[in-house]
Amino acid sequence: MNHTTYKPGDLIDLTHDFANQPRLGPFEVLRIMPQRDNAEAQYRVRGPDGRERAIEQHEIVEGRDASAAPSQIIPGGSSG
Repeated sequence: MNHTTYKPGDLIDLTHDFANQPRLGPFEVLRIMPQRDNAEAQYRVRGPDGRERAIEQHEIVEGRDASAAPSQIIPGGSSG
């Protein structure tokens, strides 16, 4: 499993949370935390709401440019 290593200052997007709710970003990587027993990288990040949280590597959306303009969500929009 080959993952990108992120560094402080990088902007990332995160996968949906445990309730399948979107986590609106981008999130800024503040620091790299020690790896867990399963050797998965962990990071301390800050979201646009100013709150900090600890995340694991698998929560990061790989290969996405989080510095791009955020996608527009239209409440009640039709799917087609």
